[in-house]
Amino acid sequence: MGLKYDKETIELPASWKSKPLPLIAIGLILLVISYTIGLTVAGGGTDSDRGMRFATHSYLANFMFLLSFSLGALFFIMVQFLTRAGWSTAIRRVAEIKMAILPYSGLMFIPVLGLVLTGNYALYEWNQDPSKIHNSLIRGKIEDGYLQSNYFTLRSVIYLALLSGMSIWFFNKSRAQDESGDPELSLARQKWSGPFIMVYALTVSFLAFDWVMSIDAAWFSTIFGVYVFAASMLGFFSMMVIINMALQKAGKLQGLVNVEHYHDLGKFMFGFVMFWSYIAFSQLVLIWYGNIPEETEWYRVRLNGGWEYYSYALIIVHFAIPFLGLLSRHVRRHKAGLLFWACWLVAVHWMDMTYLVMPNVKGGFAVVPMVGHLIGGFGALALFAGFFLLKASNVPLVAVRDPRMPESLTYSNPIL
Repeated sequence: MGLKYDKETIELPASWKSKPLPLIAIGLILLVISYTIGLTVAGGGTDSDRGMRFATHSYLANFMFLLSFSLGALFFIMVQFLTRAGWSTAIRRVAEIKMAILPYSGLMFIPVLGLVLTGNYALYEWNQDPSKIHNSLIRGKIEDGYLQSNYFTLRSVIYLALLSGMSIWFFNKSRAQDESGDPELSLARQKWSGPFIMVYALTVSFLAFDWVMSIDAAWFSTIFGVYVFAASMLGFFSMMVIINMALQKAGKLQGLVNVEHYHDLGKFMFGFVMFWSYIAFSQLVLIWYGNIPEETEWYRVRLNGGWEYYSYALIIVHFAIPFLGLLSRHVRRHKAGLLFWACWLVAVHWMDMTYLVMPNVKGGFAVVPMVGHLIGGFGALALFAGFFLLKASNVPLVAVRDPRMPESLTYSNPIL
């Protein structure tokens, strides 16, 4: 029959249900403002090509920031069922809602596809006549057929269709279980999580290669997809802490999400700080050791023109400081402390997405246009909040009839 819940505790606050559309509108307006600033300011009024490059690169970086939360959520959900995890059941619905907005976030890639299909090459140099490209490596990839606008668009649609399809399938199964309480719905998700994770791994890797790595089409890194995955998981877990604490401050999820769940979310945040750092260092040291011009160029633009300070700062704020901050068990069990680090990591996650894309604008770090880029980052957060509230408006905030809920409510971390 399942557990009994106070309806008021597991529904979105009434005052929040009117906010999705205004937040989405604000997000879109901020992105337009950001794009306009990049277009007009980055080129100094005379270099329209650089202005277009800055605006399009900024949009892509903020899009990846927005999409990453849903990418992390989808993987988290699949792993929970693959491992038959019970501890996370009480917090899983919030993750499912984040996962289920992936189709909404994916729609924000349409402007990029529009640029590609109309022959604009401000973002992707390869999207032009091969005869105009001096780099023979890029020209070869175009002539081989991989880097062509129609093929790129087809692959992008397939990526979004696969990821959206998996997200919708898992979410619908969870909602069906809310109504029926049928444990077979859990078994079905458990059965398909393994194959879906393999599809996910390939899809996210090629998505990262096509959408981000091909900005510098001469450069290549076989672990770049893993880098984007690690960053997405870090952003996901940090946002989980923020959302759950915001809901509890509004009087929701009381008695359902407790310090033990936050402790585990904190452990995952700490773990992915380390994993992101490991992948970032591995990519750097292999390219440094190989010393191949096509590979080192990507780092050269990030270590010159003012971007070197940004790159060095990222090591400190994305690894060293949060590593020390989250190392203590007491911090991970302290709500205010954990919330601070969650907000910190969301901010540096945005910095990381910026680091992957913006230096390829070329021309060095520019402060005023970067302020416009930051406005776009707030726009992406507003869109995320609007999409989340839109999806959460008519669903319970917990999986009310999941058979593993009792295990989650009595779960505790061992004291070592």
